[in-house]
Amino acid sequence: MPGLRLRQFFARRLSVTETVAVILCLGLLAGAGYGVYQYVSARILESRVRSAIPILCGEARKQRAAIVKAIEAYHAQFRSYPPDNVLNRQPVMIDPVTNTLIYELSGTVFNPANGRVQVCGLEPADVAFVTNFLHCALFRNLARTPGDLKSFLSREDAQWRQLHDDPDVFVLAFNATRTEVPSELVWELNLGSWRYVSTAPTNNPGKFDLWMDIKYRDSTVTIGNWKSAD
Repeated sequence: MPGLRLRQFFARRLSVTETVAVILCLGLLAGAGYGVYQYVSARILESRVRSAIPILCGEARKQRAAIVKAIEAYHAQFRSYPPDNVLNRQPVMIDPVTNTLIYELSGTVFNPANGRVQVCGLEPADVAFVTNFLHCALFRNLARTPGDLKSFLSREDAQWRQLHDDPDVFVLAFNATRTEVPSELVWELNLGSWRYVSTAPTNNPGKFDLWMDIKYRDSTVTIGNWKSAD
């Protein structure tokens, strides 16, 4: 009978060759299953990340509006825009990443006794190192005590990103924590800090260019203060 023959087949001892073949088949099946699992997981993650990008873009536009308002308030106070990082003047070359925005818009505390500056309550650093790193003179929005600073940007909008460690140098970054996007999706993206040019802005002559990029794989979304990047 077929059922009896089948039971007898599985009840018999396997030869070494048959045992190896069974193990190899099981290994192939397990590997194929794991490969399918990885593929499906990657596609699900990609779909979730792409769905999160419009949410992050919306938040970036809100933060851009707050930063633009702060820059204009700074301009009204000091009669000039915050300085940018001029690497060369002939021809003009600007590094938009290493800018002074967080120091100028939040205000910087200066301790003349030890020659250190501090922004947003973060680790103090040697003023000569910080200003040389950013290619700027001593900050305009500078005071010896926090109470004497002019605050153009709220603490909520003054998200920082460290560009150099020990001595610490910071720039103004995008605050993704103000959205409901899970952190594991945010980490999949390349969220740059806010870029800034005031010496020779390309898109807003006579004023300033402010923008940030949200990158995912081969796509980039630019959120800037000009029409085509709005």
